[in-house]
Amino acid sequence: MDRVIIEKLPETKEIDGVKRWNEERGEFAQISYREDIGHIAVFELKQGHYRGSHFHKEKEEVFYIVSGTIRATLMDMDTKERREHVLAKGHRIRVRTGVAHIFHGIDDALVVEYSPQYYDKSDTFPVDFS
Repeated sequence: MDRVIIEKLPETKEIDGVKRWNEERGEFAQISYREDIGHIAVFELKQGHYRGSHFHKEKEEVFYIVSGTIRATLMDMDTKERREHVLAKGHRIRVRTGVAHIFHGIDDALVVEYSPQYYDKSDTFPVDFS
């Protein structure tokens, strides 16, 4: 599915761009680099629960897993291609427009969501993943 990009942020201080590292004071993660951000949110996803089950026509979303583990189910609304990925601390997933997404908590997780577009609830279209 070419409208979804999943990456594990490199663990280093030594590069420009997105990265993360641990030090005595704790982890530092630079999850965005030289991107305009019109919307940012943080959400918890408790084990056994889900969030999402929709797609956007105008809004691209990026999610960074701060802690925990989630299962991401994605479906391209044009081709109906469907994929699942397990994402854990340090992963970043970019979901482009027209890709339905639902996230299930494998264990308790904390996630940062951001987008270059502003949030507009009229651009959220529900999808039944069952």
